[in-house]
Formats: sequence, C-alpha cells, structure tokens
Amino acid sequence: MSPLARAVLWSAAVLLASPAQPQPAAPASVAAPDRAAAAARPEEWLTIHGFPEVPDGDIVQINPTAQQWQNQITVDLRVSRSSLRTSYSKGLYRSYRGVALFDCAQRKGWYLSLQYFGEPLWQGPMTAQIDFKENEAPVTFAGIAGDPAGKLIRAACRKK
Repeated sequence: MSPLARAVLWSAAVLLASPAQPQPAAPASVAAPDRAAAAARPEEWLTIHGFPEVPDGDIVQINPTAQQWQNQITVDLRVSRSSLRTSYSKGLYRSYRGVALFDCAQRKGWYLSLQYFGEPLWQGPMTAQIDFKENEAPVTFAGIAGDPAGKLIRAACRKK
C-alpha cells in the first residue's frame, strides 16, 4: 500500500473513531416551538470534517441533536474555513454558525440562517447574519475534499 493511501486510511479511521467533540457554543435561533428548551441544554459538537485542535484547517461540525421541523430535520452547524471565503451575500468570512434544514427523502439540505465571523473558530464580532428561504442556499462546502455535505446529510438523517 502506498504511503498516500496509508495516510488517507489513517485519517479516515481517526475521523470515524473520534467521539463527539463537546464544546460550548450558543445555539442558532430558529422559529420552532421546542428550540427554547434545546437552548437551555449544553451543546456538543460532532466533527464531520477536520480537526478542532487544528484551528487553521477546514472544520465542519454539527450539534448531534437534530430537531424535527415541518416534517424535515433541522441541525445546528458550524464551519471554520482555512482561508477567507465569500458568502452567499458576497461578504467575506472565515467561519460561520447556522441552522440547516434537511430533506432526508431527497437527500439534500439548505441553510435557513447563517451568522458569519471574520475570524476562524467563530471568534471576533459577527460580521453578518442572513436568513434564507427554503432551497435558496444549498448546503455545500466548496473546496473541501471528502464530501462533507454528504456526510452531514447522512449524519442528520441517520434516524430517518
């Protein structure tokens, strides 16, 4: 087996074997009746892509407590990028937190709201907050290898 193949397999094994990364964070708000109760609980973050201990890399995390909303699943998520990126509204950011809605039958998802930050790891002042309509802002992670969007949909829909 080539060294590259060994490294890829090792990285995949580490990602699959790592437990949820408990990290406190403020929940994103959504107009759903049971969100206030969820906000009172401490949050845990499950790393879908990247390594939280490497702040300059790409990181995709979800709160593993998905919520049913309008016959679909909503998930709190947060993403930190390795470099400056351009948002759906053409603003610059390094990280964001938000809420995504997933249609498990169609295996697709889109953002409902996003809070953008100019610094990695959701630090510094929020630079923008945007709410989206259904299907307006698809969940994609341009430039990140390994299909984290597909992993996110599978993780969100695992109970469906």
